[in-house]
Amino acid sequence: MEKRISKIDRKAWIRILEVFLAILLIVGSMLVIISRKAPETDISDSIYKEQRQILDIISKNDSLRNDIIINSNTRVNEAISKIIPNSWNFTTNICNINDICDNPAYASDSSLYEKNIYATEVLVTSNLTYYNPKKLRFFVWMK
Repeated sequence: MEKRISKIDRKAWIRILEVFLAILLIVGSMLVIISRKAPETDISDSIYKEQRQILDIISKNDSLRNDIIINSNTRVNEAISKIIPNSWNFTTNICNINDICDNPAYASDSSLYEKNIYATEVLVTSNLTYYNPKKLRFFVWMK
């Protein structure tokens, strides 16, 4: 009779081991499937890099520097609109270096509060004859 009980115990332990291995196989395959999911890419670094390049172009152009110093961003916006990718919307704001430069588009478009907005700025302090430090703040969001 004891031999019979030990055979039953052995079969039970084998069944438990089979169930445990089946669970491990299922969990392992789920982990493989989850890890193959495409990771979300963080585009903020590439956007900031592109913004810096655009602001470098603007700040090295003498006529655009003059426009920034006299607080006129019409031609600056025109120049930026020719350079930026088509998938971007943007605004600029020129202000004194000690002032807070907010995004002027917030006043007219409340949907911007739900979007990722990337802001970068450049200081333009003078041209060859006139010293009037200003900062140009460049705001970008996806269309």
